[in-house]
Amino acid sequence: MNSSRLLLLAAIAALSGCATGYTLVPAGPVTIQNLHVNAAPGWNLAPGSNMNARANTQVWTQDGLLLNRMVFVPAVSHGEALIRSPQKDAALPVFRKDMLPNEIEELAESTFVKLYGDGNAVINTSNLRPHRFGDTPGVMFDVDASVTESPDYKGLVGAFISGEQLYFMYYLAAEPHYFGKHREAAEAMIKSAHL
Repeated sequence: MNSSRLLLLAAIAALSGCATGYTLVPAGPVTIQNLHVNAAPGWNLAPGSNMNARANTQVWTQDGLLLNRMVFVPAVSHGEALIRSPQKDAALPVFRKDMLPNEIEELAESTFVKLYGDGNAVINTSNLRPHRFGDTPGVMFDVDASVTESPDYKGLVGAFISGEQLYFMYYLAAEPHYFGKHREAAEAMIKSAHL
């Protein structure tokens, strides 16, 4: 994608953000349901316009949702999906309380495919690695997404299971510019997550 198209997308996203009630997230400790995160400066809470978001999910952005997003999905119970679908008969992948790290990675891949639409995205995850979220062991991994009629995205995912519930955080941003622009802050926020 050329830089002029990215700039146009940024302008559209910025203008739409001003008109639809984005709220600045205060830098420092933030609680999302029972998930605690150390928020970096400059992130904005997107309004409840994402019809795929579960209750209690928060979506943050710096430059507009088409360019970057930081998503926190707390307390997903056994048998529930990470997203919701407006179609009641949609077959969404679901969390199981006994999932292994590689199965959480597969859940993320399948969920991102559903989020962007079957046949509209090629999602690859890699670099599965352990990470402790406070006192709770979890995982992190990388994401590459090639989406039809959209920029390519790169991302980071962090996830852990506690009390038989999944806590799932991810950062996705347009590549090449926007992913690198906020990667360090997004990774620090994911790594700071704890109960």
